Amino acid sequence: MAKPDKPDKTEYQKQLEIYTLGRFQVKFGEQTFFNDNTRSHKMSDLFMYLITQQGKQTSSETILEALWPDQEYSNPRNVLKNMVYRLKKTMLDYQVPDAKSFIVYSYGGYSWNSQSTYWLDTEAFETLCRKARSLSRSDPHQAVDLYREALSLYRGPYLPECHYSDWVLPKRHYFRQLFVRSVSELLALQKEHRLFSQMAEDCEKVLYVDDIEENIHLYYIEALLQENKTNQARAHYEYITSLLYQELGAKPSQAMRRIYRAIKAQSEKPDLDFNDLQELLKERDDEEGALICEPDFFRYLCRLERRRAEREDLPVHLGILSLTGPNFQPLPEARLKDYMKEMEIVILSKLRKGDVISSWNDNQYTIMLPRVSLEQAEAVMQRIQNAVQQNCLDEEMILRSSIHPVLTWE
Repeated sequence: MAKPDKPDKTEYQKQLEIYTLGRFQVKFGEQTFFNDNTRSHKMSDLFMYLITQQGKQTSSETILEALWPDQEYSNPRNVLKNMVYRLKKTMLDYQVPDAKSFIVYSYGGYSWNSQSTYWLDTEAFETLCRKARSLSRSDPHQAVDLYREALSLYRGPYLPECHYSDWVLPKRHYFRQLFVRSVSELLALQKEHRLFSQMAEDCEKVLYVDDIEENIHLYYIEALLQENKTNQARAHYEYITSLLYQELGAKPSQAMRRIYRAIKAQSEKPDLDFNDLQELLKERDDEEGALICEPDFFRYLCRLERRRAEREDLPVHLGILSLTGPNFQPLPEARLKDYMKEMEIVILSKLRKGDVISSWNDNQYTIMLPRVSLEQAEAVMQRIQNAVQQNCLDEEMILRSSIHPVLTWE
């Protein structure tokens, strides 16, 4: 039957090895099953399906429909019977002991025989995670070792070759969730027992496989800080926050902001960073509206939007609003400040979530309008200009506006 631990050298030639995490592979000794021809491809599909349905008897019709729904068979039972025969013969050709025992036929259906002798990475992965969790309080250092061994088996999603197959999704989701939970439990133990060098090493391995979970990035940055690798921690923070903004339009979470403050406190460099810019954002009661930020952060966002515009061919426009007197004469500073504040309220009422506004200087606002055409951007600016002129300004004040594509902005 399946064994939870990887076969040692004395068993290596005696046991079938099945790998499903990150890549499907079946080995016996130094030999690897299947190749790229069509017949072998169908046998590997069948093998993957039966392994996934472990212990569950499935009819020939159901198996064929799941694996090759676009094909029709006049005699599906005979088709699958021949395919199972070829699969068993392949294992016999590789001299796998008891090759005929791996696939069982009974009551009109086929199933994988979990009582046969083989090693399966998912079973070993589950067993190691379960043992580690049970020892996390009584023997935390042994638990850490078991978690690390378990996580070395997770090399990517379950059966990635079957990316679009519905029958593989439940197990793929289950093993990824087990992976994420086990990683978090391992890193928490390493943090508790101050194993920071090991913690950073494991984070790097995990992030190579799956970089989606924010808490793993947080653990990694904390481990780097504990190892006095402040520059590396800062670089990773900038990488992940910029990536999240570019890919998802997401700002750093509260947890990310806290870890940045730790970086900043430990760093001797006062240079401006993504989080510095985020901290300069002015909070507004209406979170659904446009984003207000300082000029430096506005410039930073424009760079990111310009890259996105180049990559995805999306229109982004910049608007400039300038408040002056007749003939471009400057306005008195005391009055200008009040009028600019009133203008800001009106401008915000005309913008949507995703737009960005900044008070560029004493008499100018800049506005970034993502994903709008030139005609739409001009219409937005005209509405703003009309509303401001009507509701905020005296007759001697003039508000001028202009529009520029972000790809031309430096």
